[in-house]
Amino acid sequence: MEANFGILTLIPPVVAIALCFATKQVLLSMFAGLFAGALVMCHFNPLSAAAYSLDAIAVNMADNIILLLFTLFMGVGISFIWRLGGSYALAEAAKQKFKKRRSVCLGTWGLGILCSVNDCLVSAVDGNVFRDICKDYRISSEKFSYVLDATAAPAAAFFISDWIAYQISMIGQGLDAAGITEITPVSAYINGLPFNMYSIFTLIFVGMMMYTGRDYGPMLKAEVRALTTGEFTRPGAKPMLDVGSELGEAKKTKPMVRCFVLPIAVAFVIIISGILYTGLTNPARTGSDIMAILDACDAQLALYWGSFGMAVTGIVLALATRIMTFEETMNTIVDGFKLMAMTGAILVMAWSLAAVTQSLGLGDFVAHYVGGSVPTGLLPLLVLICSCLVAFATGTSWGTMAIMTPLAIQLGYAVTGDITFSTGMTGAVLSGAIFGDHCSPVSDTTVMASIFSGADHIDHVGTQVPYSVTVISVIAVLYVVFGFTRVSPFVLLPIGLVALYFLQIILHKYYMKKYNIDPNYTKYMTADHK
Repeated sequence: MEANFGILTLIPPVVAIALCFATKQVLLSMFAGLFAGALVMCHFNPLSAAAYSLDAIAVNMADNIILLLFTLFMGVGISFIWRLGGSYALAEAAKQKFKKRRSVCLGTWGLGILCSVNDCLVSAVDGNVFRDICKDYRISSEKFSYVLDATAAPAAAFFISDWIAYQISMIGQGLDAAGITEITPVSAYINGLPFNMYSIFTLIFVGMMMYTGRDYGPMLKAEVRALTTGEFTRPGAKPMLDVGSELGEAKKTKPMVRCFVLPIAVAFVIIISGILYTGLTNPARTGSDIMAILDACDAQLALYWGSFGMAVTGIVLALATRIMTFEETMNTIVDGFKLMAMTGAILVMAWSLAAVTQSLGLGDFVAHYVGGSVPTGLLPLLVLICSCLVAFATGTSWGTMAIMTPLAIQLGYAVTGDITFSTGMTGAVLSGAIFGDHCSPVSDTTVMASIFSGADHIDHVGTQVPYSVTVISVIAVLYVVFGFTRVSPFVLLPIGLVALYFLQIILHKYYMKKYNIDPNYTKYMTADHK
């Protein structure tokens, strides 16, 4: 539906985000934002708006049924891992391997990067592997969810993944629209990589924070709480996934690490194989190289197959090891579906809200009115800001890339006539898209991080924002420097890393003093776990 709704396009995201923080009720807030957008679309007729909202929910549920089934079967797999004592066995084994909290923190960071083939895969695998270990080592749910979220999209956007294929397709549209024929979409993507500073800096910044333990802001409070009280979540929090309270006590009569490892290993192998298979068998595939395969693959279908394999593996283990009776096994399947019921509802609302904001033309509104006429030197910063705003409001980085990537290339080429400059702006789009996604409580990937970490969703967003803002602030300065000087991004990258290193030291000291925390706090990162 094409129409010009002007400033009214801001109503749905403003309502949803404001209510999220005010009420802590994510599902209700998202529906309120959806209904507000429907009111605008239906010229403030409440009955038509209600019908539009319900139709949007049904359509988005149908369009994303594969991801919903992935979520439900993942719940079944998690349930078996828990009840078979797999999580308990792994936590006990981890005590022999991980002597320090630092080791666990770095382990979550490393595994997140290794699972970069898909952002949902990072949250699902890394979350399931380390969730109970983090509880045992007194690492807060807020910090754990930050690691999942901050390694998911940045790693997927930078390494081999379905993200890369999508980015290249969007870049191709931008090159065609700008009339640029001297460079291929793949070459333009490679040219934009060093400008994707948010992914680069975030991945390194997370590793830096995991190693030093120099937390600040609300994350520091959360970590002190976990260390001093052992509380994984704050009192009164509403975790997106609380396996222990939902599924009861695990069976500890015969806990085996393989009850944890096998379901996840099967899921991982099936997902990777599924991505390759769907890419290779797609008749629309344009080549035989890895990028062509990723471009043609169906990552959602592969995730669905993997989660089903995980669930089936859990069933087989339960019956083959005789840890569970047949009746207990069937009950666990049902309980696994129940475990993800609220999660599925929130994801549907997030997709529906994103759809209505796109129908209202929010991306075009932001690009047009924020853009205006600006000096050439400020163009990279402008693209970054517009991408941040669109992603934050819509909760979708992919939608932001679809809106902003062709626009940024056209704008850059029209203003400068420089192909290198123009294609470099794709990195600015991606940086802003992922940053806005990280800060938005209505983002489906942010919801996924909260789910698989077992964190309160609003607590996750609130503790993550200061870290994301720190990184994007440094990038904003570097983009201005690049815009006016055209200095190589390879010169700017080390400068940004040095700035981030000193910023985390300064901010940590400031908040330690502000919250009156023992200066020896960071020793817990290197002290042996007890």
